[in-house]
Amino acid sequence: MFFIFSKIATFFLQPGNLVTVGFLVALLALLFKATRRLGQKLLIGIALACVVISVVPIGEYGVQFLEDRFPRPTIDSVEAQNIAGIIVLGGILDGSQYIERGQIEYTGAADRIFAMQELASRYPALPVIFTGADGALLPRDFNEADAVRDELARKMVAAPNIFYENRSLNTAQNAAFSYQMVLKKWPDRAQGKWLLVTSARHMPRAIGTFREAGWSVIAWPVDYIASPLRHLTDINVSHSIKMMDDMLKEFAGLTAYYWTGRSAAWFPAP
Repeated sequence: MFFIFSKIATFFLQPGNLVTVGFLVALLALLFKATRRLGQKLLIGIALACVVISVVPIGEYGVQFLEDRFPRPTIDSVEAQNIAGIIVLGGILDGSQYIERGQIEYTGAADRIFAMQELASRYPALPVIFTGADGALLPRDFNEADAVRDELARKMVAAPNIFYENRSLNTAQNAAFSYQMVLKKWPDRAQGKWLLVTSARHMPRAIGTFREAGWSVIAWPVDYIASPLRHLTDINVSHSIKMMDDMLKEFAGLTAYYWTGRSAAWFPAP
């Protein structure tokens, strides 16, 4: 139930969707004399909101705030902690393209799989878990963990120390189901420190969730998207709305996970 509600809520929290719905309502209002003034005011309000979001990079700053929460450690500091294994969160494949075309197409989070391959090669004695089935609201003929496993095998770049958890639909299930796998396969490593790989903006929520599920994790953030420098030439309405989408999605997720007990802290800290 939580998974379904979270997907529906995320749709209505996305500024891009709200702008589209707002334009539709405004255009419908313009068709009738009684509501024409309301439609005009709504169009002006949406236009002003788009300008403000573009000129004042609220989304960019918000994403950067999320991304800076857990700085990536140095390899030396990680190795000094004698890590027990590595967890890599899914969300790297375009499921629709895979279903429609039978092709592997990566999303903007592809850095996760590159980090997975690099770390698996660097630490061949450590188990590396790729976790994630499909985050779509409606069931479909796609399983990301299975698709990644088959693709790496096809390209002959699969490492023997990479394992796949193919049941989880969200971050909370990533943590729970992967922990079950560790208890079954490597019980002596369950209480050790694990390196957690996911997008930097998603790391605060992931850390809080994994800690609540019993993990001791070290953040290994990848896939940074916020620009530390911004100029007037960078003004772009669609990009600004996309950054607002990403920011609101994560802060809404942090709030929902905290309220429902899936994380002990609203904004987890290092």
